[in-house]
Amino acid sequence: GGVESAVLLHQLKSFGHVPVPLVADYAQRGATMERRAAERLCRNVGLPPPLFMDLRALGSSFQAENRLHVPLPHRNLVLLSVALGWATQRKCSEIALGLNKDDFRKDAEFAKTPGAVRYTTGTAAFVESARATLRVVAPEVQLSVPQAELTKAEVIREGVNLGLDFSLTYSCMRGRDLHCGSCMQCQSRRRAFVEAGVVELPGTYDK
Repeated sequence: GGVESAVLLHQLKSFGHVPVPLVADYAQRGATMERRAAERLCRNVGLPPPLFMDLRALGSSFQAENRLHVPLPHRNLVLLSVALGWATQRKCSEIALGLNKDDFRKDAEFAKTPGAVRYTTGTAAFVESARATLRVVAPEVQLSVPQAELTKAEVIREGVNLGLDFSLTYSCMRGRDLHCGSCMQCQSRRRAFVEAGVVELPGTYDK
């Protein structure tokens, strides 16, 4: 239901694909709002509701230990594994990830802060490693990253060009009805929209 996922959905439609969207709940605070946004986005493009990856018990078990906004360590690795299961069952030929150029740089920035949570599953190296794994485990399934050469701001411009209504998306880590405006994801979203020169609707943020 976030910016990149929403643009990815529109990109895949524009490529002539028939996407099978997935939405995950791994006990993150924004899970309910993210799922609602994903359902809105699917309805908007004429698709059925997204398949639901229910990882609440798993995420909660980690959350009891670390109390983080993102309770599931290395979540992209876990989500990719589950997505591969769905792709195999549905006989899909491709898994698409909404990672962009800015994501690829995050782990190096986080690594500069002692004790910071790393984002190694958001790196270009992770993508290449995942592709190598898929070639062994499920060679019939390809891994694509259509936004790999775009910054978040460029992803937003791509969404505008594809007719995406960004008011349908949701990015806040705190899970409130309105974006809090101050969490890491909200700050990233705000900066990217400003850089993209795209004005969000009034009332998008609580403050």
